[in-house]
Amino acid sequence: MPLSGVRNVKNKNIVALTGVSFAACALHYAWLQTPLTLYAYASALKCALFLACPIMYFALAGNGSLRSMFAGVSPKAAKLSFAAGLCVFALIWLLFFAARPFLSAEALGGAFGRRGITEGNFIFVFLYIILINAALEEIFFRGFVFMTLCREGVKRFAHAYSCLLFALYHAAILDNAVSPPLFALCMAGLAAAGLFFNILTAKCGGITASLIVHVAANAALNLIVAAYYLPPR
Repeated sequence: MPLSGVRNVKNKNIVALTGVSFAACALHYAWLQTPLTLYAYASALKCALFLACPIMYFALAGNGSLRSMFAGVSPKAAKLSFAAGLCVFALIWLLFFAARPFLSAEALGGAFGRRGITEGNFIFVFLYIILINAALEEIFFRGFVFMTLCREGVKRFAHAYSCLLFALYHAAILDNAVSPPLFALCMAGLAAAGLFFNILTAKCGGITASLIVHVAANAALNLIVAAYYLPPR
C-alpha cells in the first residue's frame, strides 16, 4: 500500500477510535441522567460498552486485541507497582482528611443513595469496584484508547485524550456530590491519575501495572465511603 494510503488508514482509525470511545462515555453519562441510575443498571451498561467497543474495533481495524493488553511485568516492575499502589492508597487517605472539612456528608450520601448504594449492598459494590470496575476502566482507557492510539503513532494525543476522557467519564459520578471548586479539583486530580496510569502502561507495555495501582486507589476510596458516607439500608 502506498504511504499516503497507510496514512489515510491510520487517520481513519484514529478518528474512529476517538469517536467510539467518546460516544461510549457520553452514552454512559446520558444513562445516569435517566431514572435508571441504580448502580446495577449503570454497571451492566458499562460492562457492555467498555468491552464491546474494543472488541468490535479490534475486529474491524485489525489493530490489537484484549489479550495483548495484559503484557507480563517483570518481578522488579511488579514490586514497584505494588509499592506505588501502597503510596497511592496512603495519599488518597491523606488528601481525604485534608479535604474532609469541605465535603458534605449529606450531598455525598444522597448521591450514593440515588444510585442505590447503601449499607445493605455495599459489600457487593465494594468487591465489584475493586475486582471488576478497575479492570474495565483499565481495559477501556489504557488498553483500548491509550495503547491503540500509541500504536497509531500519536503518542502525545494518546496521553492527552485518554487522561482527559478518563476524568470527564467520572464527571457524572461527582455531579451534585461536591461543590464546584472541589469538582474542578477532582477533575484535575483524575486527569493527573489518568496520565500516571498511562505512563505505567507505556513503561510496562500493558495494563497490568496500572491495574494494580488502580485497584489500590479504588480500595482506598471505597473504604472512605464505607467509613463516612454510606446511607442506611
